Order: sequence, then structure tokens, then C-alpha cells
Amino acid sequence: MHSFRPLPLLGNPHVQTVLGSLLAAPTRGLSSTIMTVELADGDQVAAHDSVPAAWRQGDSVAVLVHGLGGCHRSSYMRRVALRLVHRGVRVYRMDLRGCGAGVKLARRFYNAACSADIRSVLERLQVLHPDSPLLLAGFSLGGGIVVKLAGESADRPMTALCAVAAVAPPLDLVRCSVLIERQRFYDAHYARKLARDVRAHAAHFTDLPPICFPRGLTLRQFDDLYTAPRWGYADALDYYRQASSLPWVARTPVPTFLLTARDDPFIAVEPFEALPNAPHIEVHIAPHGGHLGFLGADGQGGIRWAERRVVDWLLQRAATRN
Repeated sequence: MHSFRPLPLLGNPHVQTVLGSLLAAPTRGLSSTIMTVELADGDQVAAHDSVPAAWRQGDSVAVLVHGLGGCHRSSYMRRVALRLVHRGVRVYRMDLRGCGAGVKLARRFYNAACSADIRSVLERLQVLHPDSPLLLAGFSLGGGIVVKLAGESADRPMTALCAVAAVAPPLDLVRCSVLIERQRFYDAHYARKLARDVRAHAAHFTDLPPICFPRGLTLRQFDDLYTAPRWGYADALDYYRQASSLPWVARTPVPTFLLTARDDPFIAVEPFEALPNAPHIEVHIAPHGGHLGFLGADGQGGIRWAERRVVDWLLQRAATRN
């Protein structure tokens, strides 16, 4: 597939980021049912199962993991799921803890290190579809989580997992936090969204300690006040250091595709450039694209270049497995 070229007048990374998020996603033909999966601590997560008409046991199964402030309804999740379903892949769009259809199912809220939750979903699918190759894709924060899982599988193999793709994963959360702190628009947007999500989640668990966020909340403050204490980290910086997926990348025994843009406003590109050559890792750094934008011709009449690139790569790996 050709390299990414932004649509005319859309070369600016902020235009790519914001417009890419605002453009509506098609939903036609993407019906789904909800599957719940119990986690080790008693919480549950939800996954939205979309089945192609001709799908049979042994055909490929994909799991998609959303990013910060997202859920199964996020536009990129629906678009990628639709592409995969149209190509015969059964797709499970996962809601991380406390998100989407899982808001009432988990007492704890997700964080960047929750790869064990993804593993629980994959293990359930290995039982349900024992002959099917499993494909895994994550976006933004979800990309970092699936990369961490891929690295951990060196010690705890998952035989059915045959490919992992991550778009704009924050490999180094410390570097990424510094970048986003410099850009108040993005920082405030995500902090407000997370505060709303946490309040909506907390309304279902009134016995949990209340949380009060200050006005002008930043992401680092959110993680200092909420994420770190709820998950046992000393503070936000300790959380960022321990939850980063960068130390896990080179360990992965699973074919892994990392896609990012050099001009992404808040995903540091240096960790991608410094990755050692590894037989299972494919890294693509596009000069442009913003954050999950990549608005450019996909070669099939569409404008979501990265989404087609990821789907093609996953299906190529599945074909090799079969």
C-alpha cells in the first residue's frame, strides 16, 4: 500500500487530529451483541460481538481496544470493525473497565497498565473459538496496552494470538505527558472527558471514596488524584513509569505492527525511532497524520489511510497463520 499523503489543505497535524475525531463513522451493517468477561478481581468488562454472515468456527477473530476517554462507540472502533466484518472477520469491540456498556460492571476504572484485562478477554475467546486465529488491535492508549500484552506473552504465551497492531500508542507515558502538558487544548479536553466518565462510573458505586477534581483539571492532576491512588502507584509519575509499554516492545514473540505520525501532537516519536531491530516488530512512522487522523486516500475510495493499513496488515498475518 502507498505511503500516507494528507488530503489537500489537511497537512496540519491539529487539523488531522481534530477533524479526524469529528468526522462521523458509518454504522450501517455493524450489529452486535454484548459478551461480558469476568476478571480476576471480580470486576467484569464488556465486548461487543459483530459476526459476518458467512463466518464459521476457525475463521479469524479480532479484538479492538479503544483509547483514552473512548469506548466501543468511538468512531475509529466502529470504522475498523466494519472493515474487518466486511472481510469476513468476527470482531469484538472491547469496553475497558468502567466504559461504555461496562460502566456498571467494574468497581475499578481502567488505566494504561491493564493488559491483564485484555488477556482475560482473549483467553475467553480461545475457549469459545479454539480453532480461530486471534487478531488484536489497539488505538492510542489502547495501543499501548496491547503492546504491553504482546511483550508479556513472551513469558505467558497465548498460542492463538497471531498478530498485534497498535496505532499511535504512547510507548513512553512520561514523554507523552510532557508533550500534552504543553498543549492546553488537548490536556483540558481529555481531563474533562475523564472526569465526566469517572463521575458517571462512580454514580453506580456510591460506597467508593468520593473524588473531587479542581477547576482547570489537567491530565497529570487527574492521574495524581485518581489513577495513581486507586491503582496503588505513588503518584502520576510513578504510574507513567511503571505503566509504559516501551520496555515490553522488543520482548514480543508475536508479529507486531506499530504505526504513528511524526507530527502527532502528544505521542512522542523518539521511542519509536530508538526501537532495536527485532524480527517480529514492524514500525511505520508517517511524516504526517496527527493523532489518529491520517486523513488521506486509502486506495479504495475512502480517506482513512491508517485504518485500511492496519486491517490489511492484520489480515496478511492471519493468512500466513492459516
